[in-house]
Amino acid sequence: MKKLLMVALVVVLLSGTAFAFSWWDNLSQTQSETVTIGEGVTLTVNAVAEAPAGSYLVPAGVVLKANDVESIVLTYNVKLDQTVLSDLNLDITASNVLIGGDATNSSLVNINISQASSTVNDSDVLVTVTVTLSQPSSFEIYNVIKNQVITFDLTFEALQA
Repeated sequence: MKKLLMVALVVVLLSGTAFAFSWWDNLSQTQSETVTIGEGVTLTVNAVAEAPAGSYLVPAGVVLKANDVESIVLTYNVKLDQTVLSDLNLDITASNVLIGGDATNSSLVNINISQASSTVNDSDVLVTVTVTLSQPSSFEIYNVIKNQVITFDLTFEALQA
């Protein structure tokens, strides 16, 4: 009887661990693209931060329900279209943020851009863009922005120092 109870306890613990990991793994969703630019060229990419079907981006710090995510992660592999003698500075900016096609509450969108390297040449530079929402000041504003697609422009520039 004790052995059966121990086996049941181990199964419950393992199941709980697997469930916790699957829940944690779904807190953010990732999308990926490759961007190739030329020296001195400014390239603007229209980015879309949309939770996968059945998932919902919610403001950080709220009580999460099933299928809620706190962030959407976009990844870009950036490289030059041809090799240059010295590395170029890679500058990336986000602009024109819209929630559901409207800029009214765009200040609630947080866009964090991190680069594996501040320079670029013929090898890929991984750029990670993490999109989160701040807490709105009222429930009415939350109802306006919830489940809306977030769009913005990412501008990539490779310039000599």
